[in-house]
Amino acid sequence: MEEFLNNFKSYSRADQRWLSAVFEAVQQQFSPLLDSDGFSVARLAQSVVEKVQRAVGSDCADLPVSYRIVSVSELIRDQRTACCSSLCWSSAHYRDQAKKAEQTLPNYKALPRDNLLLIGFLCDGRADGKSEGEWRVRDAGGSVPCMMLKSSCLWLGRLMLFPTWNYIPQNAPGAAGYLELVDPPVCVTLEAMTFDPGGALTEVMSVRHAAELLAHSCEDQVCVCVGGQVCVVGPLLLIRGKRFFCLVLSDGGSSVALIIRELKHQYWRQCVCVGQSVWISSLRVCSLGALEGRRVLTDSCQSRLHPHTPLQESSEEQDTEDDTHTPADTTHTLADATRTPADDTRLASDPAVRVKPSTIISFKGTVTKILNAEAGLYELDGQVGLCLAYQPTQKWGGGLRPGAEIQLHNVHFTYQASAFAPRAVLWACLRSSVQITAFSRLCSELQVTEPHGALQRLLLERNLGPSQYLWLCYCQKAIAERLSPRWVRPDRVCVVAGRLLDAVCDAEQKTKKKRNIYTEMIQEPHHCPISMYCVRWPSAALWSVQQLCVWMQREVWSSLSLPALLSASAPHMTALELNSALRWSSVELRLEEASPDPLLLLGVLELQAESATLQLRDHTHKLHCLCVCRDHSPNISTAWQGCLVCVRRCTLVMERFMKTNFPSWKHLDQPSYITLKHCRVYLQLCMDDLIIISPSSSMSHQMAESKLTHGHTHRSCGESSKRLRSADAGVCERADSSAVCVSLLFRLENKHGVTLQNVSADTHTRQLGFKCRAVCVGGVQRWSHDPKNCRIQERERDGGGQTVELHFRGSCVRWFPVLHPGCVYRLIALNTEDVGVLEAKGVSARGGVTQLSSPSLLLQPQWRVHTLPEEPADAQAAAPALMSVSEVLHSSSAPEVVSFHGIISQRITLQEDNEAQPKIKSVSPTADTQEDLRVRLTVQDAECPGLMVHVYLDLSCGLYTLGLITGAALQVHHVQRKVSRACNVYCRSLPISYVSVTGLRSVCSGPAAAAPPPPMMLLGSWASVGSQQCLVAQVKGHVVCVLSLRLQWICSLCGSIFTQTTCGRTHPPCDSTSAVFQAEAKVVLEDGTGEAHVWFSSESVCGLLMLNAVQWEGLQRLVRVKGHVKVYTRGRTMTCDDSPDDSIVQYLSCLCSSVSVCRQIHVTCRRRAQKTGKSQLRKVHRGQTEFICKFPPALQLQCQHIHTR
Repeated sequence: MEEFLNNFKSYSRADQRWLSAVFEAVQQQFSPLLDSDGFSVARLAQSVVEKVQRAVGSDCADLPVSYRIVSVSELIRDQRTACCSSLCWSSAHYRDQAKKAEQTLPNYKALPRDNLLLIGFLCDGRADGKSEGEWRVRDAGGSVPCMMLKSSCLWLGRLMLFPTWNYIPQNAPGAAGYLELVDPPVCVTLEAMTFDPGGALTEVMSVRHAAELLAHSCEDQVCVCVGGQVCVVGPLLLIRGKRFFCLVLSDGGSSVALIIRELKHQYWRQCVCVGQSVWISSLRVCSLGALEGRRVLTDSCQSRLHPHTPLQESSEEQDTEDDTHTPADTTHTLADATRTPADDTRLASDPAVRVKPSTIISFKGTVTKILNAEAGLYELDGQVGLCLAYQPTQKWGGGLRPGAEIQLHNVHFTYQASAFAPRAVLWACLRSSVQITAFSRLCSELQVTEPHGALQRLLLERNLGPSQYLWLCYCQKAIAERLSPRWVRPDRVCVVAGRLLDAVCDAEQKTKKKRNIYTEMIQEPHHCPISMYCVRWPSAALWSVQQLCVWMQREVWSSLSLPALLSASAPHMTALELNSALRWSSVELRLEEASPDPLLLLGVLELQAESATLQLRDHTHKLHCLCVCRDHSPNISTAWQGCLVCVRRCTLVMERFMKTNFPSWKHLDQPSYITLKHCRVYLQLCMDDLIIISPSSSMSHQMAESKLTHGHTHRSCGESSKRLRSADAGVCERADSSAVCVSLLFRLENKHGVTLQNVSADTHTRQLGFKCRAVCVGGVQRWSHDPKNCRIQERERDGGGQTVELHFRGSCVRWFPVLHPGCVYRLIALNTEDVGVLEAKGVSARGGVTQLSSPSLLLQPQWRVHTLPEEPADAQAAAPALMSVSEVLHSSSAPEVVSFHGIISQRITLQEDNEAQPKIKSVSPTADTQEDLRVRLTVQDAECPGLMVHVYLDLSCGLYTLGLITGAALQVHHVQRKVSRACNVYCRSLPISYVSVTGLRSVCSGPAAAAPPPPMMLLGSWASVGSQQCLVAQVKGHVVCVLSLRLQWICSLCGSIFTQTTCGRTHPPCDSTSAVFQAEAKVVLEDGTGEAHVWFSSESVCGLLMLNAVQWEGLQRLVRVKGHVKVYTRGRTMTCDDSPDDSIVQYLSCLCSSVSVCRQIHVTCRRRAQKTGKSQLRKVHRGQTEFICKFPPALQLQCQHIHTR
């Protein structure tokens, strides 16, 4: 060191300390790697100081004492954040560059600057056993990979000073980052580097001659030296443990391919670029079997690479500066690429899918965003996509950080390949090259990916096209955000995305020819999987549950039209009737109507205790589901719980609940009269339409056994048995299948509805619960593992026959939607061997009291219930048969509590009962809102639609029932059958009642068919006893006479007579200014078999009187002067009690007696409540003969519609 410091005696003490640190670093880090005979430590340190001073550019008397020399091991160990360092930058220059970089991408900060001095040897990693075709900076402490903008093969093994560089660390523990060498390195060692081309330069063969040599028959192993311009630099490939890359040299119209496979030459790929002229010596001619014996050139151990430069430029500086060149191809812009003509074709399997050829271009741009590092997706210039998935994954992302400038050659341009990626996407294939022209100055997190990621494996295994791969990446990102890691393990996300792709794409659409990578790299014209692509296919959007909920909640109110919710009689409704009709309404849309593009929903089905329903959920939200089967069977298996399913077809149901105070229909355009509103949104699913992406373990057992016994399974993506295993399902299972447990087999007899039940008499607390009655098939059994829903064993059938009551409370209420009478279940208590926990306990009888109740068993939250697919031989008793609507109406032996099935034809929300307080809060999005949820359902017979019964439900007694909308098939359980004073049968709910919807015509039957018209009836038949419960029918007859006609204006608020502009009520006075017009007529209609009294309401009176709109409005204005007019039949004329000589009365009397009113008429009528009374005796004259006949009471009908031919 003294010898070294003697050369700097005039320097300050600080400079001396800095020089000492440099000498120690040279002695410790670099001297052990050099030949001791060629260099001394002092001479080497002297050379380092000179190169540093030259790089700084200052006076030789100044030294950069603020810079600390750092070894590679220290850099890797201590530097945890990204940084940059430059010997030639001033502070002002750094600030200007940082500000400029941050203005380009405002979301990123510039790299912080550290004053570090880095020196090391450039090597290709062979000394460290890491030869992967990359440059590395090495000293005695270790090595770190590096990237350079331009490099030369003459730098290999030389000691270099790096003036300007960036260091990007990895966040993984123990993992090293990499260097970005911004400026060319400066050689420190001064030894001469000789170039041995392996032959005389006069023997260099042109590309055209080399191509002719390969085209003609020649002996293999012939060595040649070829010079030309590089037109293709392929990626470094690893095939069967061997690394190689492809170079293509061109000259004029000829080209020749070179395969570089020698380990020591793989760093050449970093030394050449498209457009550069090079010479390569000692190339051998060989044949490739993959190309059917086609000859190519390969390198040998003696091969050398030399860039073509003028001789006068040969100097020391030539070693550290790369050759300048002009690219042979022209860089295209986006406008040029989009104008490239391309003929569209159609996919054979789907004519709606357009297929287009891609365009090969070169492009230069700046990386602005990393879209998906694992998928190799980047964004250039804020609008162009770049995909590198068809090339091997580059370490550290290949330096493609936001802010980096890149040059692309031979990339494929596609336009609108996918709706979930930028419109314009550039694709790098095995013939493309990606070159960084300027490193990013911004600080960004290094996203390290696996060399062979799951997405790339799927790409290679299934040979996906560009459009399919973009959609796969879109699904992978959505699944990772919404389902992982709670339901889908992180390592299985891509597997689930692949299965989702299988569900969307048919096999014919995915299958392509087997790839040949040598053909893709070498053959002309070029053809690869990216040469053709589908336009925006697949186009299905994968919505999250929250996204769908937000859309439904927005759509339910944006589509609200108050006049559309009312019938044609709205102008004649009072305020009470109007507001009652607006209290509830529903909107039903198909899933495909929510977006112009196809939609998919992906989520996990789970049972929810709070609502006793199945829910579709992900990380974003949860949505209630009304699940039915195509055969209208209510038997939803417990195996669906935990299944990851894809929903392609379903109905979106949006129910509105409003409280309004509209004075009349004229005020419907004023939303201020809406005092409260909320909605309920849910899905109507047909289980047969669900696609199982990842089955639960129970579903896997069920599918496997179904395939063995019946040869079919549920619809799922993939039929292989390995996909049915729980380990391959991808869904995280929480239960331990290896735990010991006890089980009980039972058959469900019946179940009651969910109600609030007392938990403790001391605390007066209540919680939701329900009760079931079941028959034990066998005794309690011990298991060494969880049997789930496997086949019934013989030992489980021993000791059965006991009837028990099962009580479900609290969180156990979640089992309510999957428990169905007549089905067999296995109840499992995990982590115990005590059979007593599943034994039902009875109440001991005391004092001679006879015990009537069955032994009971209270289920615990941690217990599991599994549906068994088959029923044992000793439990073949059929499920309790349900009555039809016809049997409920006509059966003389019907019990007081009945259960029946039918179809909802009408739902009416009953008026609020202010005196009765709701028993439970409405289970709605607004939990603080209490609703008097009382409805009347009109249920018609499934076989005979004319037979109907009214069912009055008090939904405030329990949980809200989903799906009570018009057209839904349902089962009504445990309701009370009652007969009104008018002898009409109706039903009302009890606390144990429940309603289950079993069929949705809009979901399970495709497009909803038009409702069948009411049957045509004769009045005599309709009045008979056997048809008295046919509520709606069509009748053709003659209007004999008009019994009465009433026209009036009433106050919309109080119902009093309204005259001109004032309400007629005086005690107390009413100051309302809104009135509605009402009309009512009663006529006698006969058809030869009988007669009926038919009532016509306001909207149909005009049609009965055969008045046009102008005449009807004029009549209303005349009536408003008096307030009301009523005429009725007295003898053979019509009269009025008030003023029979009034002109309006005389006009109406004449009109009602005219042949235009007393005519043949075709009407649709609804049966009214019949008056109980005895038959009347009347005299009937037939010629000269007089008959006394007994006439039953006239049939009372309400006209719903007048048919006009």
